[in-house]
Amino acid sequence: FLNLGGIANLSAAADAGYIAFDVCPANRVLNMLANDAMKDYDDEGRMAASGNIDTTLLSELNALEYYRLDYPKSLANDFGTGIVYPMIRNAGIPIDNALRTYTEHIVIQIKNAITSLNPIKQKNQSSRMLVTGGGAFNTFLVERLKEQLRSLNFEVVIPEERIVKYKEALIMALMGVLRWREKTNVFSSVTGAERDSVGGALWMGQEE
Repeated sequence: FLNLGGIANLSAAADAGYIAFDVCPANRVLNMLANDAMKDYDDEGRMAASGNIDTTLLSELNALEYYRLDYPKSLANDFGTGIVYPMIRNAGIPIDNALRTYTEHIVIQIKNAITSLNPIKQKNQSSRMLVTGGGAFNTFLVERLKEQLRSLNFEVVIPEERIVKYKEALIMALMGVLRWREKTNVFSSVTGAERDSVGGALWMGQEE
């Protein structure tokens, strides 16, 4: 399962339980670059599609230390806003090239993350990946992702629009229900903690 939100994160079922971790900044950085062109966002990735990859910048982005760390791991928003975005702007390239380069960076890091989860996967073994989050509406990003993952025999699946839009709200509601029932909603296989836990606080209202 891939979430293309402000930060791209990946989750998968494994023998030891669920694995989930942040891959790289995604929409947060793409939107900041689009803002520089006086746009709220790059609609369907059209600006990125019109640009060219800056190979020097792409290499510098891919060399960031976070990508060499093993999971479990997570990113704060300021990794994208305070480190990645300034790197891109300091490269001094046109916005469409910046968007094209960063789109390619996202795709490469997702492919690398999937490969790290499937190191011995055979080419004739097919897999499916459900993609949600706002980035699922970025047509160019999804197309590039499909192309890159074809060599891994991965099928990229985009669900219906309402699932893409409301998945996160449904997940938060599920976590709340699990907390109410005092059932595990935080997995040590994801956080790296010593044990699973029940996260969240209940605030009881007062009778009038």
